Amino acid sequence: MHYAQNDSTERWNRNADTWHQKFGKNDPNRRDLLDPIILKTLGDVGGKRILDAGCGDGYLSRKLAERGAVVTAVECSARMLAFALAEEERDPLSITYHNGDIASLPFLADGSFDAVVTNNVIQDAADFEGAFREFGRLLQPGGIYLHIVNHPCFSTPVFGWVKDGEGKKLYRKVDRYFDRGPFLVPWGPISGMEPTVAFHRTLGDTVNFLISCGFRLLQLLEPEPPESWSTIYPERLDAARVPDFLVLVCKKDGADL
Repeated sequence: MHYAQNDSTERWNRNADTWHQKFGKNDPNRRDLLDPIILKTLGDVGGKRILDAGCGDGYLSRKLAERGAVVTAVECSARMLAFALAEEERDPLSITYHNGDIASLPFLADGSFDAVVTNNVIQDAADFEGAFREFGRLLQPGGIYLHIVNHPCFSTPVFGWVKDGEGKKLYRKVDRYFDRGPFLVPWGPISGMEPTVAFHRTLGDTVNFLISCGFRLLQLLEPEPPESWSTIYPERLDAARVPDFLVLVCKKDGADL
């Protein structure tokens, strides 16, 4: 079945309440794995102009704004954005929110940001090329683009754990790596989430198009779970066998920051 951006967005609208309650700032993957990388990579964000592209319910926008960043955020899911706007109204942090598609941001000016972050967003975007072109336009020379996604080498159109007769996970299967395009991503039965739509592209597709948009790759990171998870979240230690996430730290060609 063919899926387009509207299908992905609508599924996030339907999942928004569950996501906001169970994930977002309370998700160990973000709190323990990804947020520390984001904050370390961006360094002192005081006064920096940062675009949170695909901000969801706004948890990362608020975390950056609390550290002094001047944050602009864009989200295509109206329901997810409603949570961010409600939080901003309750506790204002001067975050500017927009409802829009990260592949087309004509309302934002050229060279107006020091950094752009997509925190588990690009796999949900049908037009990743358009998004990368926009980030290249919006960043000032030397600006940082922080690209975080489900690892494309292990989250393919066919993936999952192969188990023995007792339910023990033996190994991770991946298939159809070169089948670019949309596919349904199942969530765990206890998550309360219905399947979402992801758009698969290879690691090479991503890196090569970033280069064509004027970015230079500084780091490639595959986050490993902290030791504390062995006692706090032992059910999450699959991430110590196969990485769930890929982080690319990219710099727009030009003068150093």
